[in-house]
Order: sequence, then structure tokens, then C-alpha cells
Amino acid sequence: MIRPFILLVSVLAFCATTVVAQNVTDAKGRKQGPWSKKWDSGAVRYTGQFKDDMPVGEFKHFDEDAVLTTVQIHAGDGHVSRAEHFRMEGTLMAKGKYVDQKKDSTWNYYGFEGGLNRIERYRNGVLEGEQVTYYPEGSVAEKQLFVKGVQHGETKSWFENGKLKSEAIYMNGEPEGKMVFYFAKGPKEIEGQMVNGSRDGQWIYFNEDGSIQLVVLYAKGNLVKERKENGTFRDYYDDEQLKSEVIYKKGLREGPFTEYYDNGRWEMKTMPADEVRGTPSEMERTLVGQSKKRTGAYLNDLLEGEVKEYDEKGKLVKTTQYIGGEEVK
Repeated sequence: MIRPFILLVSVLAFCATTVVAQNVTDAKGRKQGPWSKKWDSGAVRYTGQFKDDMPVGEFKHFDEDAVLTTVQIHAGDGHVSRAEHFRMEGTLMAKGKYVDQKKDSTWNYYGFEGGLNRIERYRNGVLEGEQVTYYPEGSVAEKQLFVKGVQHGETKSWFENGKLKSEAIYMNGEPEGKMVFYFAKGPKEIEGQMVNGSRDGQWIYFNEDGSIQLVVLYAKGNLVKERKENGTFRDYYDDEQLKSEVIYKKGLREGPFTEYYDNGRWEMKTMPADEVRGTPSEMERTLVGQSKKRTGAYLNDLLEGEVKEYDEKGKLVKTTQYIGGEEVK
């Protein structure tokens, strides 16, 4: 009967020794050996090892629901570590290097499907050098340059088809100099100059066929004037109701036009699900009840032919004939 009692005492003594070995500090108050910390709820927050108050080897970090969020491997004297960060569902979110717990060197970020999403480069915790963003299928979406955490240098972006989307130069975090945007098929869409982060001077908007659509003059970011050249132009009321549609060719109004009353109203309507694409039904903002005010046509910037006027209920109230901008009586 004595031996089982001695054995039980020995087991209890061993367990007590094991517990005592956790979260130990030495005479100088430095953390030594295995350590763990808990959330207020009692769930484990992290586990790892210390030597002379510095982390060594593998540390695991958990959220309050006991889900693994980070695995961090400390090397040498504990100042440098490699880390992997995970999402709640367990997929890898990011991995990279820490120096004194600040991001350093190359960091890779991953999408939910596991593909590389972005590459960031750091020095002493701030962005430094080229930063690259990728589309889900792997092609480059954007490249930026940073100096001491501030965007500085050439920036370019691309469409998923590999065609250039935009290009600009940044100086101390602000765009400076020529800025260009492109259509997905390759032609130039917008071109202008940036000064101290604001549009300045002449900005040109193009149509996909290469013709000039609109020329806008800016002064320190403020619109001074604009000139419509080619294309269909739409003006809107303050509440975003369509006010007019006019076609321009070579800077002149040309072809049919329509003007509208601001008597419509915006409603939220349920749009049906798309079974082909697999998208669910959703709410969409729709304009209802707006009526035409006037219709007609221009020739060489002058009214030509019939111009019809309507009341707000849509009833035709007047028809006027024009030739060369002059009313025919």
C-alpha cells in the first residue's frame, strides 16, 4: 500500500516541476525557456521559447478562438525572424522577414486561392524599392517605386491582357509630370500633366479610334474650361438625372440631340439572378418617370430640321422647323 502512494506523490511532483518550468525569469528578470501567454478568455495567445529575454526558435500565435494566425521562426540572437501569417480558414496570407519585429526585405502576399497577390519590399519597417501587384491568374497588375515609405519614381499598371493601363511619375508621394491612361486594346485614353499632385495645363481625352474626344484646361487642379471635340456627350442634373445627350464632330454639334426634364425619381429595384453566370439577385438603383423635354438635330453646330418640344407628361406640344439655325415660319 505504501508503494502506490509513493508513486502518486512522484507523479504529482513531476507535474508541478513541469508547470513551474513554464514562464520562468532569471535573477535579472529575463525570460528563459518555454513561455506561453493567454488571452483574457483563457485561450492560448502564443507559445515559444526565450533565452536571455530574446525569442528563439519557433513561436506560434493564436486568436481568441484558438485559430493559428502566425508561425514565426527566430534565428540567431532573436533579432531576426521569418514569419508566415494565416487567415481564419487556414490559408497562407503573407510571409516574410522581420528585423527587431519590423518588416524587412521581401514580403509576399497571397490570395484566397493561394496565388501570389502582391510583393512588397521593406527596410526597417517602411516600404523601400519596387512593389508589385498581380492579377489572380499571375500577370502583373501594377509596379510602384517607394523610397523611405513614400511613393517616388515611375509607376505603371497593366490590364489583365498585358496591355499598358497607365503610367506616371511620383515625386515625394505626389504625381508629378506626364500622366497617361490607355484603353484595354492599347490606344491612349487620357493624357496630361501633374504639378504638385494636381492636374495642370491641357488634358486631352481620346476616343478608342484615336480621335480627340475632349480637351480640358486646368490650373492648379481647378477646371478652367473645356472643349468638346468628338463623341456623344451627356450632361446631368445635380441628382444625377440625365439632362442632355449631344453628338460632337470636330468641335461642332452634329446629328441628333435629346434634352430631358428633371422629373424622374430614383428607386431601388430587385434585379433577377443570372443563372448563366451564377450571380444572385441584387438591388439596383433605377431611374423611373423621367421624360424628354426636346429632341432634334444639329448640322455644323446649327439646328437643322424638326425640333420637337414636349411637356413633362410626354405630350408633344410644339414642332418647329429649322434651316441653318433659322426658324422656318
